[in-house]
Amino acid sequence: MKTAKYEFLVKALSPIHHGGDEKTGSETMLRRMKFLVKDEVMDIPIISGNAVRGYLRRLLMEDFIYQVGYLEIHNYFLYHSLFSGGVLETREASEVGVLNLELRRKIRVFLPPVSLFGFAYKNQVVDGKMKVSHLLPCCEELTSYLPQAFLPLTSPSVFELLDFTFGTRKDEREMEGGENPVQMKYDYEVFCPGTVFYLRIDLMDTNEVEESCFGRMIELWRERPFIAGRSSAGEGRVEIVGEVPSSELYLTFLKERRDEIWEVMRELDR
Repeated sequence: MKTAKYEFLVKALSPIHHGGDEKTGSETMLRRMKFLVKDEVMDIPIISGNAVRGYLRRLLMEDFIYQVGYLEIHNYFLYHSLFSGGVLETREASEVGVLNLELRRKIRVFLPPVSLFGFAYKNQVVDGKMKVSHLLPCCEELTSYLPQAFLPLTSPSVFELLDFTFGTRKDEREMEGGENPVQMKYDYEVFCPGTVFYLRIDLMDTNEVEESCFGRMIELWRERPFIAGRSSAGEGRVEIVGEVPSSELYLTFLKERRDEIWEVMRELDR
């Protein structure tokens, strides 16, 4: 078991929008986080680590299901736990606090993606071994928060990296007098193509198979290099730069231990 740090530069190849709660009229702003910058608190646009983690979880879990051939999950709660983390269910009083330690051991050994991301299922909680940072833009304001080795030669202000674009939608509500639906325009803030982000992922007490599983996850991300919303409309495409372990050991593990993996999946899928 060891702890490892992996660092990446993620470059926007198309506009990226990751919306926050703030709206200005009809405009949707990027998500922001407060940073102390030269003794002044500033709201800096970022892409949340949860958005990165959620996308990577779905990529890796879908690939895992495909690789082992377990293509029909019958229990909705298991599907929800695998692909979105799950929630703890209400249990009988006699079951509260009862942990199936042997099942948890099997999950750790035979379901490497679950061991990396963690999940909650029934009264079982498996803590994830992977810690994902926010995607921080490499900009003048955040130079003191980023490793010097990952900073570009010149760092523009984050506000030079932002723009607004727009979309349209139709108001489908029935109009009086049989009028046609009204086409509405909406504006939203984006990071410009060329913006470079810093991402750090820490693996805590992982074994070789779990590290190789992490390598497969980044491999899948590079095959489907998107983040945040509106990827179907030409946005969110990125380039991921950084070294990762080979996925070969993990993929071999899935082939050789397929029967044991199926056994654990069936035990969960009741």
